[in-house]
Amino acid sequence: MKTEYVYDLDDRPPPKYALIYGLQWAFIMFPALIIAATLVVDSFPEGEIDKIRFLQFTLLTSGFFTALQTLWGHRYPLLEGASTALMLAFVLLAPLGVGAVQGGMIIGGGLLIVIVLSRQMERVNRLFTPNVVGVILMLIALGLLRPLLGFMTGAGVANSRGEGLTFLISVILVLFIATISHRLDGFWKTISILIGMLVGSIVFSFLGRIEWQNVAAASWFTLSARWVTTAPEFQWAAAIAFVCAYLAVMVNTLGSLQGIAVITDRERLPKAISRGVFVTGAAGIVSGFLGVVGTVSYSMSPGVILANRVASRYAVTLCGVILVLAAFLPKLAAFISLVPGPVVGAALCVGLGGQVGVGISAVASQEITSRDYFVVGLPVILGTVVGFLPKDLFTPLPPSLQVFVANSLIMGIFLVLVLEHLLLRNKKAPSKRESRFGSGN
Repeated sequence: MKTEYVYDLDDRPPPKYALIYGLQWAFIMFPALIIAATLVVDSFPEGEIDKIRFLQFTLLTSGFFTALQTLWGHRYPLLEGASTALMLAFVLLAPLGVGAVQGGMIIGGGLLIVIVLSRQMERVNRLFTPNVVGVILMLIALGLLRPLLGFMTGAGVANSRGEGLTFLISVILVLFIATISHRLDGFWKTISILIGMLVGSIVFSFLGRIEWQNVAAASWFTLSARWVTTAPEFQWAAAIAFVCAYLAVMVNTLGSLQGIAVITDRERLPKAISRGVFVTGAAGIVSGFLGVVGTVSYSMSPGVILANRVASRYAVTLCGVILVLAAFLPKLAAFISLVPGPVVGAALCVGLGGQVGVGISAVASQEITSRDYFVVGLPVILGTVVGFLPKDLFTPLPPSLQVFVANSLIMGIFLVLVLEHLLLRNKKAPSKRESRFGSGN
């Protein structure tokens, strides 16, 4: 049964509402982009990468390709942001220099475009059965548990362990957002997450945890004169690492598209996959020239949509526009970043909780047999475990292998595909199981 929304996939909310929805998405997206930019810059020798410029162009590429994907690419309400797999490759290849990283990313992005133009995506789409899609949806939520704990406990540089009171307030906010999302109707229901974030921000303001002076100190406008700071270089090590990283990005993109199609529209999925992967490849080429991390479709959108009942892709388009403006308007960026981490964590927790439910529903859309317990359960457990392993555990492995085994989502998708289609393949009626969900039609 199709989920009912206040605004469906192709609906255009009134401008004043669309602006509010766009800000709601931006408040959720902004912390992830700041964290990604900081991690990458800090992995290079001091002064080699301009941190302000890097953040500015990270916002610019994320915002531009979010808008492009929602309007022309996959046309789903998915945010586009710095890819974890590419970020890991970026960090691992830092000793080779920025030029080598740029060249590798351009080659990796070009690979995705070649795969799409050679019409190989249709075959890949057949692999996504109900079990695979369900595992992906659950892993998206469970794979974010580690950063989610950091947000909700207030853990950071000043306090690595976080605070119990901060976590308690965040949990109360989770319950508050979930309650008003269920109880409210109409427009107020669509901004339930934003209401919860505003209430949470007021609470933390009384506790003295919001740095209002950052908004006052930020300038109104800035523009870097250096769009391309370093000429891309070709090095085999970087090329191989980014080819592998972009294969991981492709898997991540497919998982995100399958996840959002479950709760919106499956009929457009085949075309969405080809166009979405193509744009992701183009984003890699552009990001490579600019010297920032390439983008990927973020997978947290389904849970957020289920909470606020707004599936309009145009609301996400406006979020992209806001991110582009924030790239050139530091005061706007400072305002968006005011929302405390525990409040963002609470909003994410609500969305991810709903996403786990969607994953269970996807698996239950078929007749479940004993093999499905292992096909679904093992990848979910092992994929989640990967997210909690020490970051330096895989250091001895080649960089091209690290981008796969150190990513909980990629590892989980690989395991479920192997179990579903190879090791525990259902030989009796594979066509029936796959046709009910996996084709996207």
